[in-house]
Amino acid sequence: MRILAITLTTGLLLTACATHLPQPVTGYTCCNLHPDAGWISSANMLGGAIIPAGQPVMVDTMKRDRYLYGTMGSDYITLRDDTARSKDDVLRWTRQIVVPTDPRVALARWSPEVQKAVYSGKVLVGMTRAQVLMSLSYPSPNDTKDLGASTWRYWTIQEDEPVDVRFGADGLVSGFAGKPSAVRAVEFRG
Repeated sequence: MRILAITLTTGLLLTACATHLPQPVTGYTCCNLHPDAGWISSANMLGGAIIPAGQPVMVDTMKRDRYLYGTMGSDYITLRDDTARSKDDVLRWTRQIVVPTDPRVALARWSPEVQKAVYSGKVLVGMTRAQVLMSLSYPSPNDTKDLGASTWRYWTIQEDEPVDVRFGADGLVSGFAGKPSAVRAVEFRG
């Protein structure tokens, strides 16, 4: 009985702090996202579960101008932009990972090998930036400030180590740098 009372009280407090967005953010997951205990974070630690690209999304609630709540596929999820300084920053980042059109349409046009890499949440040498984004999602804005840069840095949960995905002058993945176990967490080996 006491647990029920605490749960109800906590639920009421959360409801009192949260507000519904005037316009819900709806669409599809842009890419494979990496939840950690029900959270999707802009820090984007790789490893563990994947919410695949193309899952339907509806985000309708905000708390403290920093956290958004809604559903991805059939899961209830919380979104957090770790670098946000305002409500607008959080919404901008959310609209980056929740896109209006299903990315699986583009995925279906890619080679079977690239499709396998994306489905597994990994990267092949020769992939484009768009393909890396769909497979790994966006790198943390703290480590990769410019998506036009020749290196994107990702972090892995298994090793808490960085992996650099390197792009050549042609804009295609040219290789990886990092601790071998961390690179294995990112590199697709068909």
